[in-house]
Amino acid sequence: MSKYGEGVDEPYAHTGLVSLTVRDYDGRAVTSIAPDEARLLGLRLIKMADEAEAQEW
Repeated sequence: MSKYGEGVDEPYAHTGLVSLTVRDYDGRAVTSIAPDEARLLGLRLIKMADEAEAQEW
């Protein structure tokens, strides 16, 4: 397992975009997003992680 979770590969920058690969039992999904979109996604993930953590028993 990577530090990002099972099946999540290290993100990388290529041709001005941020690329991310996620693998599961059926195959893999690859997406490339603009740097600003990657920043917004990162901030949203942090907020969601905080909310999930607050829900833990």
